Amino acid sequence: MATTVLIYYDFRMLGHNPHGWDPGRPEWTDAVKAMIELQYPNSNLDTYRHPERPERLTAIVDSLLLEPIDGVRWMLLAPASATQLERAHDAAYVAHVESLDGQSGWLAKDTTAVSPGSVTAARLAAGAGIGAIEAIAAGEARRAFCIVRPPGHHAPADRARGFCLYNNLAVTAAHARKALGYDRVMIWDLDMHHGNGTEAIFYDDPNVLVVDSHCAAPFYPGSGLLAETGAGAGAGYNLNVPLPVGSGNATLQAVFEQVVRPAARAFRPEILLISTGFDCHYLDMVCAMDETGYAAVTQSICALADELCDGRLVMMLEGGYNAKALADSAYAVIEALAGNPVSALNVLPDDPGAAAVADAATFHAKAIGALAPGQAGDANTEN
Repeated sequence: MATTVLIYYDFRMLGHNPHGWDPGRPEWTDAVKAMIELQYPNSNLDTYRHPERPERLTAIVDSLLLEPIDGVRWMLLAPASATQLERAHDAAYVAHVESLDGQSGWLAKDTTAVSPGSVTAARLAAGAGIGAIEAIAAGEARRAFCIVRPPGHHAPADRARGFCLYNNLAVTAAHARKALGYDRVMIWDLDMHHGNGTEAIFYDDPNVLVVDSHCAAPFYPGSGLLAETGAGAGAGYNLNVPLPVGSGNATLQAVFEQVVRPAARAFRPEILLISTGFDCHYLDMVCAMDETGYAAVTQSICALADELCDGRLVMMLEGGYNAKALADSAYAVIEALAGNPVSALNVLPDDPGAAAVADAATFHAKAIGALAPGQAGDANTEN
């Protein structure tokens, strides 16, 4: 029998639709063009479109509707409230974003931007994770996938960055801790880009273990070094795994086996949250994964959740900018969440990420050995 998978989606997130260059800030446009040329040297700047566009979601939703997966339940979601957002973000920043409702413009020179429907979309994206974690806490299911935009993992507490307005997964993790009373939350960010915002929000928090595998600096956003391991009480609870471009399916599976699983077994999380970016897919040009790799690692994540936290698992969409790669990868992941066995795994003859994973595992071995479950009793559960 298929495992129930809750799918959170709302068509109003399509209303976030920033466009192209910002003629009012030519210096920002020049900086963005330089960044694109550095990271994607074969791109045609004359035909550039903002990569974070509505088709990202419709490609995924259309694939799921065309060939339904047994066990999938489509769920309604509610927008996150200011109180919920302020568990991860500064109140002044939340007020600033809300003041942009109905407006258009750039917020940062990395093309983070708003259109008239963006603030509504951002509230809904953050609310999806809250709805998912509350349903799981109530026993409605054990697994959920949130099809959301704008993404979130680049947004720290106090500003927009990297296409991100609110940090959706950080809002979810903070809700789990402060509203639902989970003492130990674990995040794995497997997007191609370092989740600098998530890292910053939980950098000194020993109750939220963050593992982040990503293309190494200077690749955007240029952070996520091995030495960034947390601060204060959170020292050792932030584990980065920087990888070379060109990494494939075997690399991500090795990250799971050599870093994620041993860290999770030491930390004993009560729920697993996954920032699920599909931009490591080979159709996104920089890395060499495909949908079989995402399915295989999801199967491993499900087994780990079953082992440690009664199966409680939320996966949330982050990056991924090729429509076919998004549709194929998300479909494969949701099939794995529903319990369909993974029948194939495509592996490169020589995966360039293997050595980097081994180096990271060696670097983090002492920290993983010293991990202790979070400080029970300080979640300050709210009614």
